[in-house]
Amino acid sequence: MIGRRNLLTTAGTSALVAALPRQALAANKPWSNDPSTWTDDERVWAVARQGGAVTEQKVIWRTRGALYAFKYPESPVPLVRMQGSEQQWWRPQDDGSFLRTKSLLTFFADYETDELLESFTNPITGKTIIPRPNFSRVPDGQVLSTQGWSHNIIRKAFPDYYGKRSIRDIEMNIIGDDLSFHSKVHWPELLVRRPYNQDNTHFARLSEVMDDEISWVPSHGAGQILMPEMPNVGMDDPNLGQVLWHVEYYKVLSFDDLPRAYLERAMAEYDNYTVDPINDTGGSRLERRLKRAGVWRE
Repeated sequence: MIGRRNLLTTAGTSALVAALPRQALAANKPWSNDPSTWTDDERVWAVARQGGAVTEQKVIWRTRGALYAFKYPESPVPLVRMQGSEQQWWRPQDDGSFLRTKSLLTFFADYETDELLESFTNPITGKTIIPRPNFSRVPDGQVLSTQGWSHNIIRKAFPDYYGKRSIRDIEMNIIGDDLSFHSKVHWPELLVRRPYNQDNTHFARLSEVMDDEISWVPSHGAGQILMPEMPNVGMDDPNLGQVLWHVEYYKVLSFDDLPRAYLERAMAEYDNYTVDPINDTGGSRLERRLKRAGVWRE
């Protein structure tokens, strides 16, 4: 196990810090350090630098956070913590857009000790359950373009959905030496279970975003997700209350930056944990959801 881990760590690090010739990195680079003057193409380039990379390479995000049950007028009730990672494979396209495939794996942990859970007693229901990990792979990919972020599979099912979306939906502001990126996550109304809301804010050094000699810049952020229910942690009835996530994100250099217990369990339980999903066979979780909604297009 450890030998395999070290091999993967070495490979991940060398890819993440790749440096390429300046002309290869600066094709759509913002030429002003004032985001309010950036064109749509320049904004796409900046989001790619913050969120991933402007060259073809793999990026790792570490995630951590806490889940709460929320039902008015009671205060939020702590449920569990979570430890996770999202591996992303970035590919610049000839038209200035970027294709991203990704694999996300989240394990749930005890709220007090942060130790990974084998079982969990929900304080709302009193029921003991085995919390199911959240393993999500996106083989069809997402595209970052002047329309902002889009899912290829959503575009297939809803051809007109992204027509009014724009890269300018991602708010960019300078705060001290940092550049912030704030966005909301949107889905076609047919797929939304109310109440729902998801906001994310990420930060990167403006000077590093503007440095065209490297393809990868450090970034971190936080967000919140409001969901009507979540069977993974025993909240399987909206009448019990909603689930509120608080999530933090850290762009890391290698697997060494992930919790050891998390990484070892991921390697032991998921053979495809480190594999790019682009060649996955069979339907993704989102595809199955579209089929259940009766809107899937073959």
